[in-house]
Amino acid sequence: MRSLINKNQTLFAVVAIIVAMLSITVGASLAKSIFSSVKPESVTFMRLTMAAIMLFFVCRVWEVKITRQNRGSVFLYGISIAGMNLFFYLAIKTIPIGVGLAVQLIGPLLVAILFSQKKSDFMWAVLAAIGIYLLIPSASSDVVLDSRGLVYAAIAGFFWGSYIIIGKKAGAAHGFRAPALGLIVASMALLPVAANSFSLSDMSIEIVGLLICVALLSSLIPLVLEMQALRHLPTKTYGVLTSGEPVLGALAGFFILNEQLVITQSIGISIIVFASIASVLSPSVNTTNNVAVKINGNGAVKVKPVAESLK
Repeated sequence: MRSLINKNQTLFAVVAIIVAMLSITVGASLAKSIFSSVKPESVTFMRLTMAAIMLFFVCRVWEVKITRQNRGSVFLYGISIAGMNLFFYLAIKTIPIGVGLAVQLIGPLLVAILFSQKKSDFMWAVLAAIGIYLLIPSASSDVVLDSRGLVYAAIAGFFWGSYIIIGKKAGAAHGFRAPALGLIVASMALLPVAANSFSLSDMSIEIVGLLICVALLSSLIPLVLEMQALRHLPTKTYGVLTSGEPVLGALAGFFILNEQLVITQSIGISIIVFASIASVLSPSVNTTNNVAVKINGNGAVKVKPVAESLK
C-alpha cells in the first residue's frame, strides 16, 4: 500500500511539474502578445509587481526583519530577478520563445560547470555552444533571427546564473519569504525603466485582464504546483523535467503565436536541452554549492541543485 501511495505521489509530482511548465510557457506567450500594445519593460514591471503583491500577503512579508547583514543579499537578489525577467522579455519580443529560453539556459548551465569538479564536464559547455551556433542563421539563410534578441537572451542568462548564486544566500537568510522580498526589490528597480515606457493610454480592460492572466500563469499557478511537487520528487528528476522547458516554449510559441522554427534551430534547442540534462545527471557537481532557491524567469519558486536551475 505504501509503495502504491509513493508511486501515485511521484506521478502527481511529475504531472504537476509538466503543468507548471506549460503554465509558464503559455504565460510567456500571452505576455509577448501584449508587446504590440505595451512595451516589454512595462509588461515586466507590472507582472512582477502583481506577483510581488500576491506573495506579499501569502508569505506575510511584514514579519521579515531586514538587518545590515542580510539586506545586501536581498538587494542583489532582486536586481538579478529584475535583469533576468526584463532581458528575457526584451529577447522574446524579436526572437521565438523557444530560442530565447534555450539561449537563457546557458546561464545556469555555466554556473553548474563553474562549480564542477571535473574538467571533462566542460564538454557540456562546448555542446551547448554548438547548439547556440545552430540557432544563429547563416548569412545565406532566408531565416531572420534578430541579433539583439539573442544578445538580450544571453544577458538574461547571465542574470539567471547570478540569480542562482545570490539566491542561495537570500534563501538561507529569509527562507520561503525570499522570493517575495526579491520581487519587491525587482519591482522597485524596474520602476524607473517602466516609467519611461509606460502610458495609461496603452491600457485597456483587455490588456489589464491579460496582465492578470500572465501574472497568474507565470507566477502563482507554477508556485503552488511546484511547491507541492518538490515534496515528492527527487531533485535530479525535477531538473531533467524542467530542462525541457525550451521545447515546451517552442510549442507554446507555435500554437499561440504561430512562431516557426527551421530544422537547424530545432536541433540547436534539442542540443542545449540535452547538455542541460547531462549537467543535471552528472555526479561531479560540487555538493557544497549545489542548492539554489530559484524564481523562474516568471516568478515561480524552484528549489533545486544549481545544475538544474532553468528560466
